Amino acid sequence: MVMDHVCYLLMPEFVILHFIGRLSFPLFAWLLAKGEKHTRNVYRYGGRLLITAIISQPIYSFVFQRSSFNILYTLLLGLVMLRLIKRYSQLWQQLIITGLCVAVSEGLGFEYGAYGIGVILLMSLTDKLRRRVWLISWCIFHFILIILSVINIFQSLAIIAGFIVFQFNGKQASSAKWFYVFYPAHLIILGIINYLIQSR
Repeated sequence: MVMDHVCYLLMPEFVILHFIGRLSFPLFAWLLAKGEKHTRNVYRYGGRLLITAIISQPIYSFVFQRSSFNILYTLLLGLVMLRLIKRYSQLWQQLIITGLCVAVSEGLGFEYGAYGIGVILLMSLTDKLRRRVWLISWCIFHFILIILSVINIFQSLAIIAGFIVFQFNGKQASSAKWFYVFYPAHLIILGIINYLIQSR
């Protein structure tokens, strides 16, 4: 993620950073799916995402000069979707929930939009489908979106993230609550550096 932002703001000529950085969202989506499954308090989990999203939004908008909502809103919406899907087990209900989340993410301009919701949904299925079936579905999902020009060539490298998540050894790691400080902090630092460079 940091590499992607560094490339966008400071080193646009180093496009390799974009390709590497685009691995981040699928990995965040996988961590979100794992977090939703194992959290003791989903409301507290969602609350942290919401508070950090709100704090980060003006920084994000100023640094990137975008009107879209930052990635934490996408993750929060994905968390809501996964919890509702768990509550409503009928396929038609789950399709409606997913469709509504796609509509919200696209309509409100959440970062990654419908693609982000699709990635979160697929990442929640890593331990429900056979590995081969899941990987085939993951690759087909990206190939179709590339062909339809829904995602750009940079995001195509995200396919690799689907193989990375299966390297997980199953052991629960320590909590990464530092991320809630790191996300807005790294935007502030990059924004200051970019401002100093532009003001020369």
